[in-house]
Amino acid sequence: MFDSTLALMTQGYTWLPDRRRRSRGKPVQSRLMGKKAVALHGPEAVRFFYDENHVERHGALPGPILDTLFGRGAVHTLDGREHRVRKALFMFPLKDRDGLKSLAEHLGAEWDLAHQRWAGRDQVVFFDEAGLLLTRAVCAWSGIALDDVETEEMARDLVAMVDGFASPGPRHLRARRARSRQEERLSQLVEKVREGSEEAPADSVLEAVATHRDAEGKPLDAHTAAVEVLNVLRPTVAVSWFLTFAGHALHRWPEHRKLLADGDAAYARAFAHEVRRFYPFAPFVGGLAAADLLWDGQDIPVGTMVLLDLYGQNHDPELWPKPYTFDPGRFVGREPDRDELVPQGGGDPTTNHRCPGEDVTLTVLETLVPRLAALRYDVPDQDLSIPLRRIPTAPRSGFVMTLLP
Repeated sequence: MFDSTLALMTQGYTWLPDRRRRSRGKPVQSRLMGKKAVALHGPEAVRFFYDENHVERHGALPGPILDTLFGRGAVHTLDGREHRVRKALFMFPLKDRDGLKSLAEHLGAEWDLAHQRWAGRDQVVFFDEAGLLLTRAVCAWSGIALDDVETEEMARDLVAMVDGFASPGPRHLRARRARSRQEERLSQLVEKVREGSEEAPADSVLEAVATHRDAEGKPLDAHTAAVEVLNVLRPTVAVSWFLTFAGHALHRWPEHRKLLADGDAAYARAFAHEVRRFYPFAPFVGGLAAADLLWDGQDIPVGTMVLLDLYGQNHDPELWPKPYTFDPGRFVGREPDRDELVPQGGGDPTTNHRCPGEDVTLTVLETLVPRLAALRYDVPDQDLSIPLRRIPTAPRSGFVMTLLP
């Protein structure tokens, strides 16, 4: 069996759906980075994949992804009780609606400040501005005080960590340097909080991480604590991709603008779901077979890399009629089933490896997309194509806007 690593790198998001079509819906067998792999698809596969008796994460993530996207020792690398105890750390700031309400207030305030900054410019690259806006909001929400220069550096670094995790070359090197720089900064901050020379706001992310105890009742070492602070900041800033896609969607299908600008909250949530379904984000997630498994007639030996097809499932015509039509109406009046819509994975966020920041993503989109829809701007000629070979992808131009008076 040929190794498909190069094919994945050159085909990007289309690699796994194309392989699935050729396999006529059966589990895709392949090799990635020299390791035997099998790819699963569909809601039942989501439930199978997120059963810890079937798939484990320890040792599953390649070093280059740990050194850019997640960090060494991150919650994503844990299983069993260790994972559940660490995961509770991420659920803490979202334990009730007040946490998300507070985040939405920070987002709204930062949007107003950003709008003032944009007013004096000829053009605004929305992707870049979204990253800065989200960095300001999530750092304030998390209890991390930064000056303007530090905030701009943090924003560049958080975007770089996401942008470079799946590619070799300069993007990857920038991502590594960005992570190293911010891990060092935040390690020092955590140590200062523990020493009492720096104050962490009560009930903040910073306080929660600095005081967290692991499954053995021990505090996290300063480096791991920094990694987990970044695992709140980085995925929030990664919503820059979805926000830019939302701008792209409003430009291509402007009929959605009025309902959003008029403050229809239910439609804003439906629109957010459809942006997450329609546009490419994570192509798949992976783990290792925890035992000898059987799925859909396919033997999966212990230690095999198991992939769960996310992009393909979000465009499966058996789940989504006319999957390549952008239609928020498919979510009006209903929430998607837990394992049906999977742009950020599936399973139970409180116990499984599903991204606990999914509610944060929705909060960001529900808060800011209506403001974007109400903004008066022109879209000058630019390259708005979205290359599916690039992971993660975005409109090539970053979505340039010219604000109108």
